[in-house]
Amino acid sequence: MQEVITTLELLNHGLLSKKKSLEALLIYTKEQQQLLAEELFDMKAFNTLIKKKQQDINNIVQIDDGFAQSYKRIRNQVEKHPAMYADYIRLIQENLKEISELSTEISVLEEKNNMTFKNVSKKTKEYIRSFRTNKKSVVNYYKNYNKQQESVRDRFFDSQK
Repeated sequence: MQEVITTLELLNHGLLSKKKSLEALLIYTKEQQQLLAEELFDMKAFNTLIKKKQQDINNIVQIDDGFAQSYKRIRNQVEKHPAMYADYIRLIQENLKEISELSTEISVLEEKNNMTFKNVSKKTKEYIRSFRTNKKSVVNYYKNYNKQQESVRDRFFDSQK
């Protein structure tokens, strides 16, 4: 019985850690949203946030794996005697509900950020494409201008020796 209670406390502690990681993930996602809303997109800051988010995601995956393994060990005991562990189960269920709400909020923001990022990428690609087109136009203009100047020079200067 004590082993089950210890495991349930450990599971609850893991859920609290997961909740903290999700809260950090939510903050990073909101920061990404702000970066995407800025007129000048800062790719370096955006990538830094992605790296921070990945660390939290890795942490969450580890917690989930540990939770599943630990719960699997005590599942039969908890199912046989639910009244004995009711307080622990209720606490875990409350934490799971909060985690689920956080996950949903993060998913919605991530979807919005993804759409915004696609638009920012599209605008950046169009800008680069127009820059290249403008560069080609300028180069072609100067080539034509230089050809005209050569033609004019040839008319005014006697090239015979």
